[in-house]
Amino acid sequence: MAEEAVMLSPEQRTLVERTVADHCRIRGWLLHAVNVRSNHVHVVVTADRDPIDVRDQFKAWCSRKLSDAAGLRAPVAKKAGRRRWFTEGGNHEVLEDERYLENAVRYVSEGQDRGEG
Repeated sequence: MAEEAVMLSPEQRTLVERTVADHCRIRGWLLHAVNVRSNHVHVVVTADRDPIDVRDQFKAWCSRKLSDAAGLRAPVAKKAGRRRWFTEGGNHEVLEDERYLENAVRYVSEGQDRGEG
């Protein structure tokens, strides 16, 4: 890891959730479920893009919003603050049928503790 792990505060989690929803609305993507945890994010979305591109767009926009909220508006120098909010890559799956989609939405919406973790 290039930096210490990020633990998102409740306010940062809300910001990431709102950013994902806004990005889906702007792109015309269908957001089925989002669950922002303190150390990772789950999103179920129907989009007209490659899943890696979708994931990377979410990460880029959420990083921008988190940096803005932290007062890091200019290009960030090494000692000025966070350079990265998310790890490189990340999991992605293509859900091939309605049953898998329903299961994924249920898992993201209900299958995880909505508390701090």
